[in-house]
Amino acid sequence: MVVLTLESALDSVWIMGTVFGGMAVSLDGFIRSESGDLSWLNDAMAKNEDYGFEATERRTGAYVMGANTYREMAAMGGRGSAVPTYVLSHDGALATARNTHLYSGDLSDLVARIKSAIPEEKDICVFGGGQVITEFIELGLLDELGIAVVPVILGGGVPFFGRISEWTKLALRECRSFPSGIVLLDYRLIGPTG
Repeated sequence: MVVLTLESALDSVWIMGTVFGGMAVSLDGFIRSESGDLSWLNDAMAKNEDYGFEATERRTGAYVMGANTYREMAAMGGRGSAVPTYVLSHDGALATARNTHLYSGDLSDLVARIKSAIPEEKDICVFGGGQVITEFIELGLLDELGIAVVPVILGGGVPFFGRISEWTKLALRECRSFPSGIVLLDYRLIGPTG
């Protein structure tokens, strides 16, 4: 006998073509320090801790990221990927690497286009940029949100979220803590509460 609960029914809805996003955030809610220094993040990570990077790569059929995140990755030596990457930018002159596409249109159209282009078993990873994550939430396009809380207080910088017009309810899927003090939180977005 198969028992179908609300939880298992919701899981089955998001098996194919899930749009998931995630970022690391300081304990006080910033994704970048005021100076732009990211050593607070790199210094916190321990080599023997599995934060799920490989699992993310395996499930991802396409990446969507903001232009600032793309520029930062390119400056660190990122040379493109076999996985298609869509960079949200109005700067048509932004230099791109292999398999990277600039996009400045409607995000709902982009998600639909990507879902039709990637294998059914793959998902879309929204990677980096608090404003990008905020826009995906506002448009109801984000299915899952992963947050790596880093045990540091920055005191200022770029906030994780921009202004969101209404409350959005989340359901905790998983919580993992590590000896380094990093805590991974994985949520499913349920939708507006208002």
